[in-house]
Amino acid sequence: MLFSKIRTLDLPWPLLGVEALLIVLSVLLALALDNWRDEREHRELVHRAMQSFVDEMRYNCQRILVVADYHQAVLSGEQSPQGLQVGLLRNDAWEVVKTSGAAAWLDYDLIEQMSAISIRQGDHRAVMQAYLQAMFLLMLPQSDSSNWHQPGERGVINELHTIQDELQSRYLRLAEQFATAAPAAVQTELVCQRSVG
Repeated sequence: MLFSKIRTLDLPWPLLGVEALLIVLSVLLALALDNWRDEREHRELVHRAMQSFVDEMRYNCQRILVVADYHQAVLSGEQSPQGLQVGLLRNDAWEVVKTSGAAAWLDYDLIEQMSAISIRQGDHRAVMQAYLQAMFLLMLPQSDSSNWHQPGERGVINELHTIQDELQSRYLRLAEQFATAAPAAVQTELVCQRSVG
């Protein structure tokens, strides 16, 4: 009985169909715009994270390159150790990538490289800290000679040199990957290049 009454009513079916279609299109357009805005925000977050990582690599690599010749001379025996000449490397960009959520939007290969670099930078820091702790807490009070530290320094310099060579290689490889992934958004030039001067 209800259906028979609806059929008898004079409803503007074409107009109702157009209104329903417009409502559906409006909802779909709003969802598409929201998705586009979220994607753009994620892309910007990833680009900022990548640029932060490149800036850290550039800083660390310059610190490494400043002492590369000294390390090579000590390891080849051309020069006796004169102390450690490289300080702690920066190692905070990876933590920012993880905590900001940018890692969720990065390619797996990039994440793997960034994580490996962070681990090796941490290894570098650990070697430096262990050497400083040994020098100041264990050896310094027992020493009478001014050259007491040289044998230990050669080993530490060898370990640092190994880590630094690997880091330079990884920095260059990651900079190439960043340049491919976001060529216009991330400035990767001059990562691990000697200054001409």
